[in-house]
Formats: sequence, structure tokens, C-alpha cells
Amino acid sequence: MMSFVRIAHRGASGSYPENTRLAFVKAIEAGADMIELDCQLSKDGHVVVIHDERLDRTAGARGPVCSKTLKQLKKLDVGARFKRSFKGQQILTLEEVMDTVAGRVELNLDIKTAPRGPLGIELKVLFILSHYHYLERSVLSSFDYRVLRQLRELAPEAVLGVLYGRGVTESPLRVAEEIGAYSVHVEKELATPQFLEQASRMKLKRFVWTLNEVAEMERFLALWVEGIVSDFPEKFWKIRPKLGRARPMD
Repeated sequence: MMSFVRIAHRGASGSYPENTRLAFVKAIEAGADMIELDCQLSKDGHVVVIHDERLDRTAGARGPVCSKTLKQLKKLDVGARFKRSFKGQQILTLEEVMDTVAGRVELNLDIKTAPRGPLGIELKVLFILSHYHYLERSVLSSFDYRVLRQLRELAPEAVLGVLYGRGVTESPLRVAEEIGAYSVHVEKELATPQFLEQASRMKLKRFVWTLNEVAEMERFLALWVEGIVSDFPEKFWKIRPKLGRARPMD
């Protein structure tokens, strides 16, 4: 029997507004082992949980996240554009996410930096996770490999994941080796049997994103990947009879 880590992409973002309290609660209710979420800094240096660099798509507002204070960001609605009945969902701080998940699920933080944004997100994320005793229950990942190198320097004990998607020019496996990464998180189009085999030989956990069809999940599970990232965590249970369940950080 095979086991894998069920990772909810930005929470249960296929059915609820991404990176919101509602999406996180629904992912936990769906039985996700881990929630993937996105972190960046507000203008006044708060770690806020939102994916895009700009606010248009999710909040219908203008300008980049890093140009707004937390107070300004809190006035925005990130639920209504997804569906009118979800009106009132706010952008969360990382602290608010920690209070919401309350130890019920592991976390995968995708740490983002903006070209002209404030600096120091690495230290702040580490401080918050340590304060909530969650550092050992979190995988810290980034497309910005400088962030990963900085995290490793600041926290030798941190669990690091190398993100690999189209547009990445540096070798993710070389970086993984350099920083002593725990996992590589690879876009499905790049998750070839050859790449997965090479990562496996390096003893890296292999998480594939974003798989939203059950048949697609089964195809990658047949390649023995350790984790699947999906917008629809409730779909994981459609393959439950064939698969076991694992704690993600073992």
C-alpha cells in the first residue's frame, strides 16, 4: 500500500477564495495533511498571506501588495470576486493563519519577494513560526533561491523545499543539494520520470503541483511521488481505497 502527502493549494482554493480563512478551514475539513500558502510583506513590514504581487485579481484593487500598509490591505475584500456569497473574506497575516490552523495541519509556505518591496521576510517568517512552535511542522519554499539560501543561513534546522516551475533558470536539484533541502516542489509539466528519479536518488521528497483531476493524481502516484498539491483537496479521497495515509514530515 502506498502513502502520500495531501497538500491543499492555497487552501481549498478550487471551491473557496484562495489563501483565505475559509479556504484553510475547508482544506482541514477535507482532510488535507498540509496547506500550501503564500507569504509576502506589506509596506509596513507585516507578513501577509496572498499570492499575486498585485491586488487586481483577488481584491479588485490597484497596485502591488508591498505598496499598501496592513491597515489598507485589511480594508480589501478577497472573497467577493471569487463568488458573491464569500464577500467579506480578508487578507490574513501569517499570525492569523497560525491561529486558524491551530495545530491541525502541516504548512508549506511559499515565500515571495517583490523587486522594490521591503526586505527581511525570511527572519520574520522564522520568528512567527518559532513563536507558534511550528517551525518543525512547516516546509519553507520559494522560487527565489536567494531566499532559500538566506533561510538556511538563518535557521540550520529549517525544513526547506525548492520550487521548480517554468521560468526557473538555475538547477533546482543543484540548489537542493547546496542548501540541504527536504523536498523539491515541481510543476507537473516538468515532473518527468527522469527528473523525479534523479530527485529520488538525492533522497528528496517530491511534491508535484497542481493536480486537479483524479486520473492525473493517480498517474503521478504511480511514479511514487511523495506529495500531491491540488486546488481540490476533497478529491484526494476519491483515490483513498487504493492508498494509505502518511504524516508529511516523517
